[in-house]
Amino acid sequence: MTTTRYVWVIFVADSNKSFPNFFPVGVYSSEKKAKQELENLPKNYNYQLFRFPINKFFGYFNKNEQLVGMNGVRHWHYHYKDELEGQ
Repeated sequence: MTTTRYVWVIFVADSNKSFPNFFPVGVYSSEKKAKQELENLPKNYNYQLFRFPINKFFGYFNKNEQLVGMNGVRHWHYHYKDELEGQ
């Protein structure tokens, strides 16, 4: 039995930039470490946390060989900047 391993990647999301408007800033071996880092990051940005499988292709192609998605990838949004601006 093979167990899928993952890395957690933090991206900064900056809506003021043109596409691509998010940038990787950290890669962690555990969700706990990534979330600890998120707590310490400046709150004047929005962030996204992605969980990527290791040693596994996760792109999904349809029958016309068009890339249409990703399997095994999950992500969460942390809208710190948006919350600050809403106050």
